Amino acid sequence: MPDAALTGPPFVQEQDFSARQYRGKRENQEDYYAFADASEPGEQQLQRLLLVVGDGLGAHTGGSVASYIAVNAFVRAFHEHPGSQSFRLRTALDTANETIGLITARMPSVAPPMGTTMLSVLISRQEMEWISVGDSPLFLHRGGKLMRLNADHSLTPVLEERVRQGLMTEEEAARHPERHTLQSAVLGYPLSLVDLPQQPLRLQPGDIVIAASDGIFTLEHRALEELLSFGRHTTADKIADAILFAIRRVNHERQDNTTVGVVKIG
Repeated sequence: MPDAALTGPPFVQEQDFSARQYRGKRENQEDYYAFADASEPGEQQLQRLLLVVGDGLGAHTGGSVASYIAVNAFVRAFHEHPGSQSFRLRTALDTANETIGLITARMPSVAPPMGTTMLSVLISRQEMEWISVGDSPLFLHRGGKLMRLNADHSLTPVLEERVRQGLMTEEEAARHPERHTLQSAVLGYPLSLVDLPQQPLRLQPGDIVIAASDGIFTLEHRALEELLSFGRHTTADKIADAILFAIRRVNHERQDNTTVGVVKIG
């Protein structure tokens, strides 16, 4: 049954939601994303959005193929399974993971497994839920402040905790060769870490939601926060364009693939 609490106009592409990609200095674009209409029967189209971002693992066979397959398997499974929103998100993630596992099983035993990070956001104008595995960040910009919402499943939080405990310096942590090593990813194996909040997050008019791959971290937190403060007065497509323009201006010599999905709550 549709949620009677859902009010307001449907989301409009480019105005209210948009995404952009930048290959960076990599040979291939191994990110993949998809927006899908997640409205329930009886609701207007685009009352709810599903955004899924996959960042294929470059050290593994077919990173671009893995992200494409996993994202599409996720979207399909979300629409095919009944149940609560959180149940459907988890079922879709498990289906995507199993799909990658089935494909990997058919590959030569000498080949490394296919893999991808996965971040999915289910959003209406009133609230949002998400599920994520890996290090692809989910941000909320509200009242001039930018906060990361989902867990980072790389070794970065582990190293930052060692800094807090005085076991290493900030410089040592920043330069650590395993800083970006993932503790959990969609590889077809049992998922060791999954971020799935128990309750939806209530949204407010003026909120900007950003779902991205880790290439966005070329921008420092403060720079992205300031950029999004100006974004309150423009459309989602222009915000996505501005973020990628800022990343291009940095011109990092090892710039990673970058995907930026933007949803504005009017």
